[in-house]
Amino acid sequence: MNTPNSRWLRLLAAVIALATFAAACGSSDDGDAATTTAAPASDDGGDDGSSDDDGSGDDGDDAMEEVAMISDECNIPNPSEEIEVDVLGWQFPVIDAYVEELEECADGNYSFNVQFQPSADAQDAALADIATGNPSFEIYQGSNSALIKYANADGLLPLNDLIDKYSDQFGLDEIDQTYWDLVSIDGNIYGVPMVSNTMHVFYNEPALADLGLDVPTTFAEAIAMCSDLQAAGQPGFVLMNQAGWAWQIEFDNVLGSLGGPTNIDPVTGQPNFTSDNAIEAATILKDMYDSCADPDAAEYGTTDIAADFQTGRYIVGQTWASRAIEMDDPNVSTELDNVKFAPALSTGGSVLAAPAYIDGYGIAADTSADTEALFLAIMGAADRESQEAAAEFSTVTRTGVSNPDGPRNAEAVAASYIDGRGADLTHPAAGIARTALGNALIKIATEGADPAAVLAEAEAAYLQEAGDQGLL
Repeated sequence: MNTPNSRWLRLLAAVIALATFAAACGSSDDGDAATTTAAPASDDGGDDGSSDDDGSGDDGDDAMEEVAMISDECNIPNPSEEIEVDVLGWQFPVIDAYVEELEECADGNYSFNVQFQPSADAQDAALADIATGNPSFEIYQGSNSALIKYANADGLLPLNDLIDKYSDQFGLDEIDQTYWDLVSIDGNIYGVPMVSNTMHVFYNEPALADLGLDVPTTFAEAIAMCSDLQAAGQPGFVLMNQAGWAWQIEFDNVLGSLGGPTNIDPVTGQPNFTSDNAIEAATILKDMYDSCADPDAAEYGTTDIAADFQTGRYIVGQTWASRAIEMDDPNVSTELDNVKFAPALSTGGSVLAAPAYIDGYGIAADTSADTEALFLAIMGAADRESQEAAAEFSTVTRTGVSNPDGPRNAEAVAASYIDGRGADLTHPAAGIARTALGNALIKIATEGADPAAVLAEAEAAYLQEAGDQGLL
């Protein structure tokens, strides 16, 4: 997507309204490093029959009215039998908030075991779990690119019927269609969008001022400032350089800012790896790496980058918007109020080098568990009240939902999300393209290889693999 369409403009209006109301908006954090944890759970079947007004409809809900809700905090029906729900994903602050909402439902007959892994590991584990045909996890949490990857592996249940059934009761029409589209293939919806995410510039205002440096708005300006940063003992402008997936996201960001075309044709899947703009995008990233990269960049995921902004080691860079709230954590940040936010970089034109992402939950296709009970558990975490709580930590997906204690990056999010390059592709071969590009970009940057030659090799490898799988 190179220009905003009407749906993105609706989202812009919604985000600006939230910023005006609360200055409090904030998946995919696609590079979080986190430890494996299990969410404590209880299966004592408490219910009080209470119900908040959560936008329930009048038609066809008589059966629902006869079913006891778990509690005021978890306003979903209590299953008649105990159900254990295993959830796989990766961790960042707003996801922690949603896990707390899930845990409220453990006052009924639900129990939850939530396993967090670093993003790349979680996605590999999910695909391996799907491939067994008898998955150990009932729910997968992830970004739209991850959920689409699982859906293309026949690993997720289409949710259309359940969404239609419970839309009135849980006000699901408050989630803009654009967000649903990010987790849809051919009209089938494979996830419930709960976090709206993008990337934008973070900068330490007093530290830059001390060095006499301005906040960059283009990649050229960022590259130009890196020598001054390094001369002052600071790492240069920070990008995501941890692994192939991170390089691919940055590449698609730059490519979109240049005007595309997308890395593959969204309909036919034919590659555009060697277009003039693709070669220029790879060259820009190579120049950024040569001029600006921290020696530890290859080891640094999103969690590490956020931590270094909190301590003042990093003073300017571009990362995930969902990490803004961590800048104001008094328990770990020495830079309270110093870190500010600006729109994502551009290549000099009107399109910013920022993606449109969501994070949410999908249900395993081959699970033996009660899929309706699983969907209702997701509703327990995704209802309006839960999103109002989660909005303390990041932008959420329901129109008009905000939190007065939310992060300070609303304007940067609005500009980057709406004026950015848009969403990742959902073509079945898109995952193969992303892997091929990620590997190629690392080789270009770290081995000094010629971008045109390496991208041509990657295109040939993509055509071979996608062709072998019958995806072209």
